[in-house]
Amino acid sequence: MASVSSEVLVGVPVERFYDLVRDYDRYPEFVPTVKACRVRRGAGGTEVDYELDLGIKTIAYTLRLEEEPPRRVRWSLVKSDWMKVSNGSWELSDEGGKTRAVYSVDIQIRKPPLVPQSLVDRVTDELTRVQLPRMLEAFRKRAEHQG
Repeated sequence: MASVSSEVLVGVPVERFYDLVRDYDRYPEFVPTVKACRVRRGAGGTEVDYELDLGIKTIAYTLRLEEEPPRRVRWSLVKSDWMKVSNGSWELSDEGGKTRAVYSVDIQIRKPPLVPQSLVDRVTDELTRVQLPRMLEAFRKRAEHQG
């Protein structure tokens, strides 16, 4: 399992960044690998179906989200074609009118039959080492250039 955490300082108030984080429907507009999102909000909470295009593999998965305005969004994996585990959070704090956003996630990729371990390792690396910094930068830019 890969556990990663990264943070970014964003030049907007916490409430504004929180609103961006929970605007899941709009992720395909600005998060590089997110090709589709479908949000279902109900009495049981919020679930989001994602489709990511990593170049080497497209991954579909569903997360159950727990929102704690305006400081935290946590998630856990409901189902996926390739992931065994995806649990994480956005933790937001005020830093002089700016937002310190900490993104943490535990990911484990399932090894389907007949798929080489090297491909599973590349998918894990792409999700954690390569895409995480790009995603954080995309959120920062969107927040600071919106409105």
